[in-house]
Amino acid sequence: MGQSRKRARGDRGAAAVEFALVVPLLFLLVFGMIDFGWAINRYTVLNNATREGVRLASLGADSSEITTSVTDSLEDAGLEAAAVVVDLRCTSPSGSACGSWADHVSGGTAIITVRYSTDWLTPTGQAFSDELNISKTSRMRIE
Repeated sequence: MGQSRKRARGDRGAAAVEFALVVPLLFLLVFGMIDFGWAINRYTVLNNATREGVRLASLGADSSEITTSVTDSLEDAGLEAAAVVVDLRCTSPSGSACGSWADHVSGGTAIITVRYSTDWLTPTGQAFSDELNISKTSRMRIE
């Protein structure tokens, strides 16, 4: 019973080598999960802000109110307003494009596209692209 196991002479550094081989893969996996989760969070925030903006648009709000609502919603969630682009369009009830938002009419469709760009949190995301670019489009009938 109290015998200690002796390692063969060549096995002394094996654990250190195995550790050195596994750690970079572990870090890649962990940092990849962090970046992926963060990107999903940013997309969800962008989705909610876009839906809020198109809801206002469907009720006939003017373009400045809609843009302010979207950017305020994003700022409340911690996104930088300077990295956000809001594109507001509409279609007429017949389906043709409006000249501008001022031309919207009841029965048409409000279309909002919001684009957001930011840096990745970790170097793992930067291995795939320089920055995270997210875009979300929402549509709703104008009342």
